[in-house]
Amino acid sequence: MRDFDMRGRRFGGRGMGGHRMAKPLLLGVALLVVLGLLVMSLWNALLPAIIGVKSIGFWQALGLLVLCRILFGGLGFHAGMFGMVRERRRMHERWMQMTPEQREEFMRQRREGFGRRDARGHCGWRGRWEDNADTQNTPPKTPEAE
Repeated sequence: MRDFDMRGRRFGGRGMGGHRMAKPLLLGVALLVVLGLLVMSLWNALLPAIIGVKSIGFWQALGLLVLCRILFGGLGFHAGMFGMVRERRRMHERWMQMTPEQREEFMRQRREGFGRRDARGHCGWRGRWEDNADTQNTPPKTPEAE
């Protein structure tokens, strides 16, 4: 039976308590705080002296960031946001430069999974785990009486 208790282990390179989203979340919050402080500092240093407006606080600076994002940057979701358009275009360019033989070889490799396969039909990384599990579950060998 599998051991699902993962406390005390580092699994998959995930630190910070094993949460996958902890690091990006903390970096996002830190970036938001830094940007808010930057906007607040620049506003308070420049605009009251130039045009005579009041100083603003941190939360007002964050509000300005959100307002500027909505007005000038849209809501943030666009076609090339995660780089997929660029990757698709690059793959299309590669495909167009291939000869028919290269395309057929590419499709053959794609069907096979792009990896070397052993006699059992998979890449081999699962084989190490299966072999290890098999050796742990087998009873120790006893010498037979003659």
